[in-house]
Amino acid sequence: MAVQVLRGSPMFMSAVLLLALAAPVPADEPAAPAPAPAKPAPDGAAWKPLLNGRNLDGWYVLLAGKKKNEDPDKVYQVSDGTVHVFKDTPLGTHTPIGVLVTDKEYSHYHLRFQYKWGEKRFPPREKIIRDAGLMFHMVGPDKVWPMSVECQVQEGDTGDNFLVFTRCNTTVDPQTKTRYLSKDKGGVEITRGVANNVQRVIKDGTYENPGWNTVEVIVRGDEAIYIVNGHENNRLWKMEQPGPKGGPEWIPLTKGRIAFQAEFAEVQYRNIEIIELGTAVARK
Repeated sequence: MAVQVLRGSPMFMSAVLLLALAAPVPADEPAAPAPAPAKPAPDGAAWKPLLNGRNLDGWYVLLAGKKKNEDPDKVYQVSDGTVHVFKDTPLGTHTPIGVLVTDKEYSHYHLRFQYKWGEKRFPPREKIIRDAGLMFHMVGPDKVWPMSVECQVQEGDTGDNFLVFTRCNTTVDPQTKTRYLSKDKGGVEITRGVANNVQRVIKDGTYENPGWNTVEVIVRGDEAIYIVNGHENNRLWKMEQPGPKGGPEWIPLTKGRIAFQAEFAEVQYRNIEIIELGTAVARK
């Protein structure tokens, strides 16, 4: 029997992302090196915690099929400075996916956080790699798959770039046309992303380690750089969102909320910190 799946529904988005993740990846992916030393805060600025370490003040929860801040099973829990996703959810449970979202919008900033996988995985991803993510420049209506740009957090894929109903410019390997490659290494510039779907740019290099990993996302308006354990592995600019009806087809995407995903895998996030930056453009 043919089943109609509505665009924007959790079922539709899960199918879209599974297709995106099926994009071919060359087999010669380098092994993960030792992490580089952590970078100091720029210009001596102080890191500020985005999470108070005790509760979710300053954030709100969106779960599939639930109202805003309706989290009866405590998908997101905070203790000792750590956000623990699916901490008490029993194995085999059909869990809701969701996002933990900042109340405030951000535009120019340096964000860093650490993550570590737990043991539990849930249907329909109980037998495949663990998945989560950091969404930023989240705009528009509140929903589980919001209009945004995503720095992927997934086993073997952390630093992939997902355009969720948005688009950007980047440089890619001219052979694959899907893997980020800096211009000085021979990358060619493309525009990636569409208004009605999710598209992916694969990271340049795998830098994950067992246990805790550090991710940094440096955002200056419509530009962003992804850094995993001290190694840059994706860069994008000219981020855009669909324009209003009757107006331009695309308009600049320069600010929005920040969100951490819950997506069928136990994960912990900690040391979520930010430095808000000036408005100087740093395009390379």
